Formats: sequence, structure tokens, C-alpha cells
Amino acid sequence: MLLSCLFLSASSYSLFAQQAYDVQPGKPAQLNGVDYGFEISNERQIEIGKENFMRYEVSIYATNRSNCTKIIFPKPTFLSGDAPNQLATFDCLNATGKRLTSKSETVVARPFTVPYQQKIKNSEGKEVTTTTNIQAGFMLRNGETVSNSFIAIVPDGERPIMKVRIKDIPDL
Repeated sequence: MLLSCLFLSASSYSLFAQQAYDVQPGKPAQLNGVDYGFEISNERQIEIGKENFMRYEVSIYATNRSNCTKIIFPKPTFLSGDAPNQLATFDCLNATGKRLTSKSETVVARPFTVPYQQKIKNSEGKEVTTTTNIQAGFMLRNGETVSNSFIAIVPDGERPIMKVRIKDIPDL
């Protein structure tokens, strides 16, 4: 029993594995027609406890250049802690986390809905058709960019060293 649970856990974990890539400003990682990159929008030197550090405002993004819309259907899982609309996680490997700043941040796809029509009886007993929008999943349209930003504090004289973990978007 224990062995079968361990096998199930290991095989389920591999289903949700993410590919990781090193990225530099202006040089995004590319996977399945989507660019995953970051830019530094602001930098300055700061002093924390008589030590100097560099503070960076980092903008992260994912841009769909695949010539088709990417659709993600939510999968109910109990092993994955990721949000179902998460596209990628950007990790700053040399971030200190000082002053409650981040060491990583994610970019997510936006939800999309589909109309669902149903016939119901109104208060007079007549049958009427109503339309309800139901969320069917998440999407990244062709040419669309989703972005986020965070502040990273790194040791003095260093620039952010970034790695992106990309969630695989299956082709339909």
C-alpha cells in the first residue's frame, strides 16, 4: 500500500513538473511560441542596517507569439499548489528578501467565459431562455502580454540573477 502511494505521488509530481530557464533582461526564454522575460524598470542603492544593497523594480511578462490563442483548462489536483491560471514563476536567485521584498513572482493568464443558455420558468409560469456566462478556463490570446512586477533587493554591486519556471501549456 505504501509503495503504491509513493508511486502515485511520484508519477503525479512529474505530470506537473515545470521547465526552468535562465533569463536576462531583453533576452526572454521561449517555449511553444510564448516569450517569458523580464526588464528592470528602476534601480538604486539603499542602506539596510549599515550595509549597502541594490534595490531593483523588476517587471516580468509572458507574450504569446505563437499565432494562436493558448487555452488552459483547469485541472482539479490535490498535489499541485500552483494556481490553475499560472503561466510561469520568475525566481530571483540572489534576492535577499530583506524589508519584506520578494524573491519570486508569477504571471497568470486571464479567465475566459462561454455563454450557457437554459430554459427556466419565470414567476408567471412561462418558459423563458436565460443566458449565463460560465468560466471555462484561462487564455492567452495571440499577441497578448500578461505582466506583473516585484521589488528585489540584492547584494551591493550585483544585478538580479533570474530563472523562470514555465508551466507547460498543452496544445489542443
